[in-house]
Amino acid sequence: MASESQFDADTYLEVMQTVAGIPVRDEWKEGVAQHLSTAEKMAGIVEAAQIDPDTIDLANVFQVKSP
Repeated sequence: MASESQFDADTYLEVMQTVAGIPVRDEWKEGVAQHLSTAEKMAGIVEAAQIDPDTIDLANVFQVKSP
């Protein structure tokens, strides 16, 4: 049985800004936490997708050509 997500965007933000060394201003934290929560929900959708890894067509990598 699948359990409900235990993701805490505020805690994740505090830990990751310390680990990554990227300061987040107090006035930005609410918005950043909202984006992290949205990203966590999107990741759950992707993880739940039933995709056969042998049939995935990956996109080409863009390479700049010299003039």
